[in-house]
Amino acid sequence: MPQITFNDVRYGVNAALDAAFFDIPIHGEEIKQQLNPPCFFVKLLEPMHTRELGRRYQRVHPFDVHYFAPARGNDNMYTMAEQLTSALQTIQVGGRPIRGTGMRFGIIDEVLHFFVDYTLHVWEVKATHPKMQTLEQKEGIKWGN
Repeated sequence: MPQITFNDVRYGVNAALDAAFFDIPIHGEEIKQQLNPPCFFVKLLEPMHTRELGRRYQRVHPFDVHYFAPARGNDNMYTMAEQLTSALQTIQVGGRPIRGTGMRFGIIDEVLHFFVDYTLHVWEVKATHPKMQTLEQKEGIKWGN
């Protein structure tokens, strides 16, 4: 099974948004000065990578999905928050579903901020050591006293 990267989870969030809101553009690198609403801006906040046992690690991917609405007013924001709850409940990453947890939202400066976390386990790739290439063996009978 291939290792799941931080970017794989980002792409999974973007794909879920694109599937649910195909007509709304998604930005992910930086907020430009002139964004044309409606649009999304997806930001991976501060991911955590914690060792659990042996080669097993837990990764938490916290996201802040900004929604810039075309019209001012909280009604539009609350409707979008409800839709985001459904759209981001489960995303596909590496061919398997990952469930979103800790969903919450707030409206700050007329922008909807929708927060969701995706937690998954990854395993460190086991180091491969080179196997013995050749073996020299001498045979003989030892005559002793």
